[in-house]
Amino acid sequence: MLTLHNEFKVKLKEMANLSNKINKNDTRKILDMMTEHIAEIDERYTNKDEHWAIETADLIVLCYELLIMENKDIEEIFDRCLPRFDVKLKRLAENVS
Repeated sequence: MLTLHNEFKVKLKEMANLSNKINKNDTRKILDMMTEHIAEIDERYTNKDEHWAIETADLIVLCYELLIMENKDIEEIFDRCLPRFDVKLKRLAENVS
């Protein structure tokens, strides 16, 4: 399943390369930023601040960036992830009345 349009994938790689340069290949910084974004999303969502959606997109970009920095094939990762996630959700749905 194609998850990323080519133009978006190219932009993500450009951003990951720039981030890599700034962060000197320190993936810990990416992980720390992800943690900070999660806290901010939670706070903004709880407070009904619509900016939570932008922060969520930032988090998604950071997740993609980590995958790119670790030379992971995003399409392959999603090919493995989505069916697993689907199975888990269906299992949980069976237990909901």
